Amino acid sequence: MKTASFEHVLEQVGSQGRHQKLLIWLYVLPLNFFIPWMVLTPIFLSSTPAYHCAPPPHDAEPPFGDHVSRASITHLNSSAGDNFTEEVWWSVAIPKKDGKTEQCRQYNMSWSDIAGLASVPANTNFSLHISDNYGIVDCQHGKQYDQSDFKETLPMSLGWVCDSEHFTAMWLSVGLAGNVIGTLAFTSLADIFGRRPLLAITSLVCAVFGCAKIYATSTWTAMLAQFVASMPFPAILELSLIIIYEQVSGDQRSFITSASFVMWTLGSSLLPLVAWLAGTWRLLCLITSLPFFLFVAAYWVLPESPSWLLSRGKATETVELLSTIARRNGKTVPKDLEDQVTLLCGQGKQHHGPLQLFYTPLVRKRTLLLTACYTCNNLFYYGLTYNIDNMSGNQFLNFFLFSITELPANFLGGWMVEVLGRRWSQSSCFFLASACALASLPFIGTSTWITTVMLTISKLFVTISFLVIYIQCAEIYPTSHRSTGTGLSSLVSSCFGTTGPYIAVTSKIWGGLPYLILATIGVAGVLVSSLLPETLGQDLPQTLDDAENYLTDEEYFSFKGKAPCGIRKRKKSSFRPKPADQSANDTGVTEALNSRGPVTSMDDYHVNSDKLHSSTMAILPDEMNDLP
Repeated sequence: MKTASFEHVLEQVGSQGRHQKLLIWLYVLPLNFFIPWMVLTPIFLSSTPAYHCAPPPHDAEPPFGDHVSRASITHLNSSAGDNFTEEVWWSVAIPKKDGKTEQCRQYNMSWSDIAGLASVPANTNFSLHISDNYGIVDCQHGKQYDQSDFKETLPMSLGWVCDSEHFTAMWLSVGLAGNVIGTLAFTSLADIFGRRPLLAITSLVCAVFGCAKIYATSTWTAMLAQFVASMPFPAILELSLIIIYEQVSGDQRSFITSASFVMWTLGSSLLPLVAWLAGTWRLLCLITSLPFFLFVAAYWVLPESPSWLLSRGKATETVELLSTIARRNGKTVPKDLEDQVTLLCGQGKQHHGPLQLFYTPLVRKRTLLLTACYTCNNLFYYGLTYNIDNMSGNQFLNFFLFSITELPANFLGGWMVEVLGRRWSQSSCFFLASACALASLPFIGTSTWITTVMLTISKLFVTISFLVIYIQCAEIYPTSHRSTGTGLSSLVSSCFGTTGPYIAVTSKIWGGLPYLILATIGVAGVLVSSLLPETLGQDLPQTLDDAENYLTDEEYFSFKGKAPCGIRKRKKSSFRPKPADQSANDTGVTEALNSRGPVTSMDDYHVNSDKLHSSTMAILPDEMNDLP
C-alpha cells in the first residue's frame, strides 16, 4: 500500500505543470546563471599583472638629478625613438636576479645617471658598471603595471604587491570564511523562516555588498566588504534548488540539477568576456552585482515552498498555495485537499537546528555519509583545479576554456543519474576520476599534454559527482531539515576545502604526489557514496521520522536504474513502517483497517469492506487466494 505523502498531494495539483515551469525558467535557472559571477569574479578582481618599479618623471628634482631632456636620453640609443624612455629604464635601472627581473627593487639611478651612461666606453660591461656604482633600493616612484588585460585591479589600486602581496591571498581567504559563516547562518534560518525570505536576503546581500566593494579605499574595508559579500554562497545556490525540488516530481529533480549546472557553466563562461569589457575592477563589481537586485524584487512574486509550509504546520497557507498551483496548472482542486493537508500537517518534531540530525541512528549515519561524500567532492574538485598545469596565453581565453569543459559533464551527469541511479553514478564517477588521476602519474614531467588531458577528464567526472551530491542531499534530508542538512554538509566540506591549495604544495616533494592524494580521496568517495541509499524515483521524506524509516530495506548491490531494455523496475515504497510486535499478517490487516476512512453510509460500508477484503487477501499465500 502506498504511504500517504506530500508527493501524492502534489501529483493531484500538478507536479510538472505551468507553475513549475514558470518557477524554473523565470527564477531558478536565471539565478544560477548569475551566481558564478558573484563567486568567480574575485579571481579577476584580485588579478595581479606583471609590474616593476616605475621610472621617475622627466622633471624630477634631486635626488634624481637635474632635468634631462629627451634628446640627451635618446643620444644613448637613437634608434629607440619615442619608446626609448621606458625601454631603457626597464633594461638599465631594474636589476635582475637568477635571470628574473626584480619587481620591487631598482638601482638608485636618476635620469641624469642614465644619460651619463652614454659617455661610458662601448667595451664596458654595463651590468657590472651599474651594480658597482649604484646601490639597489626599494621602488622610489611606485610601481608600473602591465595594463594589457586590466587598466586597474584591486591589488593595483590598494598596492597589494611586494611586501603587501600576501593581502591578495588573505582577501580571497576572507571570502572563503564568509562562505563558511554564511552557510551556517542562512541555511539554518531557511528551515526556520522559509526558503523565500532567505533567498531574498541572500540576493540582497550579494547586490548591496557586491556594489559596496567599489568604495573600499583601504585593506581592511576591502576585507570587510569581501567577507559580507561572500556570505550568501553557497546557501543561495542550494536554496534556489531546494525551493524547486520541493515542488516537482522525483523524476524532474535530475533535469533541474543538470539544467542549473548548465546555466552555471554558461554564466562562468561568459564572465571572462564581461571582465575584459569592463577593464577596471570597480566597473566589474557593479556589472556582476546589480543583477541580483532583480531577484530581491522576486520576493513579492516568488511562492514559498508548500512542502516547507507543511513541515511547519501551516495548514491554511499550504492549502491556499496548493489550490493556486492547481489552478495555475489547469487542475481541479481536490475536494478533500484540506483534509489531506491537515492529516499530513504537523507530523514532524519541532525544529531545533542541525543537532536533531544526530538524534536517531539512521539519520545520523546518513548525515555523516552525505557530509563525507560532499567533502570528498570538494577536496577532489578544487584540489584538481589547483593542480592542472598552468595554461599559457590570454587569461580570459584560458578561463573560458577551463569553464566550458564542465558543459558536457552537466549533460552526461543528467543522463547518468536517470539510467544508473544516484548512488552508482556517484561511485562510478569517483572511481573514474581517481583512475584518470592515477593514469597521469607515469607522464608527470615527461608529457605535459597527456597529463593535462587525463586530468581534464578526471575533472569532468568529479564535476558529475558534484552534481549528484546536490541531488542526494535534497532527496535524503527530510523537508524539515533539508536546508539545514545540506548547509551542514556544505559547511564541513568548505572547511576541509581550504586545504586544497596545500595539496598543490606537495608537488615540491614529488610532482605526482598531489594526484596520488586526490586519487586516494576519490577511492574514499567511492566507498562512502556506495553506502548511501538509492533515491531514484522515490518520494521525499517530510519529517525526521520519515527519514529514519526511509529506504531501510535496500541491499548493498541492489540496482534501481533502468533495466537493459529501458523499462524501469517497479518502484517500492520509500518508507518502511517501524518494527512492531505484530506478525506480517496482522500488520497488513491493520493497514487495511486504518485506510478504510470514516463510514458515513451503507455504500461507504460496502466499499470499505471490499477494500479490507482485498487487502486481507493480498497478504495471504497464493494458494489460499486460489481457493473458492
